Amino acid sequence: MEATTGTPSVEAGTEQVAATPAPAVEAAPAPAPAPETTPPAQEAAPAPAQPEVAADLGLDKYSKLMKAFGDIPEEPSAALLDSIDERSIEQLPDSIKGLFKHMVAQQRMSYSKREGVLGKRADELNRRAGQIETDARKLISNRAQLNQVLMNPRFQEMLKAADKPVEEMPDAFTPEGIQARIEKGIAEGMKRFQAPITEAAYKAQQQARYSDFVAEHPQMKDASFKRDVRGLMEQRSKAGSPVALEDAYEKIDRQRLLRAEADRTEKERHARSQSARKISRATMSSSPDTGDPVPKWVTERGYSGSRGNLARIKYLRDNPKALAKLRSQQKGKRSR
Repeated sequence: MEATTGTPSVEAGTEQVAATPAPAVEAAPAPAPAPETTPPAQEAAPAPAQPEVAADLGLDKYSKLMKAFGDIPEEPSAALLDSIDERSIEQLPDSIKGLFKHMVAQQRMSYSKREGVLGKRADELNRRAGQIETDARKLISNRAQLNQVLMNPRFQEMLKAADKPVEEMPDAFTPEGIQARIEKGIAEGMKRFQAPITEAAYKAQQQARYSDFVAEHPQMKDASFKRDVRGLMEQRSKAGSPVALEDAYEKIDRQRLLRAEADRTEKERHARSQSARKISRATMSSSPDTGDPVPKWVTERGYSGSRGNLARIKYLRDNPKALAKLRSQQKGKRSR
């Protein structure tokens, strides 16, 4: 019986399915009136927009002109560019110079237009970044407010029912016992609901504090400085004496200032020592030589068969340079 009753339903379904294509075939001409509603005219309007933009930038025409030159090398010839000077340009025909002038002007114009487009895009990206930051702050604030609501003393008092042992509740068959068990189940559900919200709010508050701290201390935007601060916090945390972000920042900032001051002092000391060496060399080169131009062996061992002052006189007679040096020394002593 069930089989017989099922068969007519299948046949009825097939008759309905078979019947549905007929109207679909008849409805096929329905799209015909669509072209008469003039949507194509609206679609055709934006089509010329792209060529107009390209024409404004002058890229299509410039590409055609560049193709007319033939194959253009990927890299310019350094030797050819070095050989070009003012006379090379002046010797070109006026028509060629005029052509180059207008091509350069066209390139400058297209470059300035593209620069303007990029500037607008950069402004839009900055605006979106600011909006994202604002929305993020709002989200953090909303999570914090929701957490404050969940941390309300009255709400927390309700959650205490979740920790109440069943043994301490009234008999389950009394209205009080039933109500106590209902409150315990509600409190347990609310605690499960509250836990992720409280955790997210805590993390959001930490992120908000960190963002505010970075905004007030631009040095935290420096990757190396931030790495040093994070390294100090991790090191102190592993050692069992964690340090707050503000204290870690102050410590790293002080270390960097001391290091910079030490480097500056070392550079100044090195510069002073270099200057002192230069002055010493200049003084030594400009100061007269006060040494005796006559060697000691002349008076001790003799010279040209004579000893003492006579040997000295004969040595000076035979060595004009030593004599000139002696005379310059004597003139220096008189001037003093």
